[in-house]
Amino acid sequence: MRAFLDLTRSQRNWLIGIILFGFIARVAWIFVMPYYVPVAEQSDPQEYNQLAKNLIDGTGYRLTGLTGHFAFLMGDRIDEPSARRPPLYPVLLAAIYSIFGERYRVVFLVHCLFDVLTMLAVFAIGRRLFGSINVALIATGLMALYPPFFQQNIVIMTEGLNMLLTTLYLWAAIEAISEPRIWRFIVTGLLLGAAALTRPEAFYFAVPLSIVMLAVLLAQKVQLKRAILMPVLMLLMMLVADSPWLIRNAVVFDRFFPGTTLVGTNVMEGLYIPTQDESKGILTSLPPYVLPKVEGTTEMDANDILLDEAIKFLFKHPVSYIKAAPGKVIKMWLNATDWREHYFLYYPTTNRNHYIQYSLLIPNLLLLVFACIAMIRYRGRWLIYSSPILLAIAFFTFAETFLVSVGRHSVKLIPALAVISAYGLYRMLPVGKEAAD
Repeated sequence: MRAFLDLTRSQRNWLIGIILFGFIARVAWIFVMPYYVPVAEQSDPQEYNQLAKNLIDGTGYRLTGLTGHFAFLMGDRIDEPSARRPPLYPVLLAAIYSIFGERYRVVFLVHCLFDVLTMLAVFAIGRRLFGSINVALIATGLMALYPPFFQQNIVIMTEGLNMLLTTLYLWAAIEAISEPRIWRFIVTGLLLGAAALTRPEAFYFAVPLSIVMLAVLLAQKVQLKRAILMPVLMLLMMLVADSPWLIRNAVVFDRFFPGTTLVGTNVMEGLYIPTQDESKGILTSLPPYVLPKVEGTTEMDANDILLDEAIKFLFKHPVSYIKAAPGKVIKMWLNATDWREHYFLYYPTTNRNHYIQYSLLIPNLLLLVFACIAMIRYRGRWLIYSSPILLAIAFFTFAETFLVSVGRHSVKLIPALAVISAYGLYRMLPVGKEAAD
C-alpha cells in the first residue's frame, strides 16, 4: 500500500481522475452499447449463468438447463455433477443473483469495479518496478483507455475477474522478490489459488513462477534454505486456496483434479487443425472421428478421452501443429488471422461489426512495440524484478498454442504488459529523457 501513501495532491488527483474516467466510461458503455446479445444465445456465458442459477435453486454444481451448441456437446452429461467450469465466477454470479435477481447489468457493474481494482494494481506495479509515479500514471491511463475492456465487461464471462487476480498475484510476486518476506509469498500463493479458481492455467503457471522466483532470490544472496522455503510455502498456500475445489472433485469424481473438464475440449481443438465440420446440424471444431468416442461417457471420462486423442494427434502430425502455432500466437495477441471469422475478443455481442476487431489489434500492437523498446533499450534492476511479468507473457503465450487461441486469451496479460509499455513510452518522451538524465 506504500505506493499510494506519499503522493502529492496533484499526483493523487491525476490518479483519481484517470480511474474515475475509466470507470464512468465503462458504466456508460453498459447502457449505450446497442449490440447486446441475450445470454441464452451465447455459449460460454450460458454455462456460467446456468451454474449460478443451479447453485441458487439447489440443483448443485451441474449444467442442467443448457440449450443449443453446448447441450449437444454435453449430451446426457448435463444431468451429472460438473467440473467443466472453475467455481469462483459462478459462485460470484450466484451471490449477485441471490441479492439482486438475474440482473445482468448489476453483474456488468461489478465487472467495472474489477477494472478499477486492476487499475490500482497496475499503478502500484509501475511504481514498484520503476520508482516513477509518471510511469505508473501512464500505465493506469493505458488501462483506463484500453478498448477491449469496455466490451469485456458486458459479457457474462470470467475474464475480468481472472484479469484482476492475475494482475494481483503478479504484483504480489514482484513485491515478494523485491523485498523477500515470508508473508509476501503467502499472499502470492493465495492469489494464485484464487486465480486458478477462475481459470485453471494459473495452477500450472505456479510451478515455473516458483522456479524463477527461487533463481532471483539466490541471485540476491538470500540464504539457500530460506530461498527454497518461500516459493515452497507459496505453492502450499495456493493448494490451501484451491482446497475446496480439490476436495469437492476428490469426493465427487474420486480423483485429484485441480483443473476443469473443458481442458480436454480446448486441447483437442487447439492441436487438431479445425475443419469446422457440421454434425447433427451443430458446427463443431472437434474432429468427427472423436465425437462417437465421447458419446455416452461421463464428463470426466470424456475429458480424458479428448486429452488422449489430442496428444496422439500431436505426435502423429507435429508439422501441422508447428505450422499452425505462429498463427495462433498472432491470433491471441492481435486477433489478426481469419479476420472474417474471429472478431473482437470472440464475443457474440460484436460479431456483427468487422471493424471492431481493430480495437484489439491496434492497441495490442502498440503495447507490444513499446514493451519491446523498453526491454531492448533500457537496462536496470527492473528487468529482474519484472521477471514474473515476462515469464507470464512467455508462459501463457506458449500455453495458448496448445489451446484455441482467440483475442480474449491475451486480456489477462494486458495490465502487466501495459506497465512495461508505459515505461518504454515514458522514456521516449522529452520529460522521460530528462528524468533519466
